[in-house]
Amino acid sequence: MKFPTTAIFGVISLALSFAPSLVQACEHECQVNVSRAFADKYQFISGEYFTRLNHKIEESVFYGIPGGVSQVLSAADSAHSIQLLQESVNRAQTAWDVTIFRTVFDTIFKDEPKFKGDCNHPHRVNQPPLGVNWTMPDCHNMDYICGNPPSICHFMPMIKTRIVKKLSGQLEERVSGDDSDVYANYLSPALQAVLAAYPALVPFTATLHGNMNQLMEVIKQELADFASADAGQWKKEWDLEIKILLLTFP
Repeated sequence: MKFPTTAIFGVISLALSFAPSLVQACEHECQVNVSRAFADKYQFISGEYFTRLNHKIEESVFYGIPGGVSQVLSAADSAHSIQLLQESVNRAQTAWDVTIFRTVFDTIFKDEPKFKGDCNHPHRVNQPPLGVNWTMPDCHNMDYICGNPPSICHFMPMIKTRIVKKLSGQLEERVSGDDSDVYANYLSPALQAVLAAYPALVPFTATLHGNMNQLMEVIKQELADFASADAGQWKKEWDLEIKILLLTFP
């Protein structure tokens, strides 16, 4: 017995209309933009620590020079010395900033458990039509880790914890000791340039190096509050901002 072709297509269409739509993953554009949204916030937060270091340099780098730095340098030369050191901190910050995006991207989409893979089994949400955003209920309902935007949205607290752990650890390494990146590659060469420009400071070389190490140790200790909402660094409105962006992607 043969059925008309139109009847067969009608049955298939009816079946598809009742079947849940296949849920797509957060593809490359989504991954890049979501990672950038997180990275921009953490770049802003980490910048605060470099700013603190610059303030501490201005306040304390000449501490311990008998009679004060005014005994060996003019006010202009003292200001210039501080400027050279602060410019090196700014360069260290620029070098750090370019690493943040990759760290965030890898933490979300490459580190286990990574936000990739099938989001259809078990079924939790329906793929919205083209041009229609996901919703906050989709964010709530997508309660297992997979590759779609609602899953990333649902597990945002966990994602932030993972990112903060990795970034704070990396930043701590950059300010820990004489062989750290910030000291060895930026502050120490700048301090040598200061000593070369102002020989009157040479007798106090050990004092200046010791001061710099102490200032960096203070910054290292302050990283315990990195990106903490309790410390007011992570703004609550950023969560909603990132979620809204995330849910715009198919």
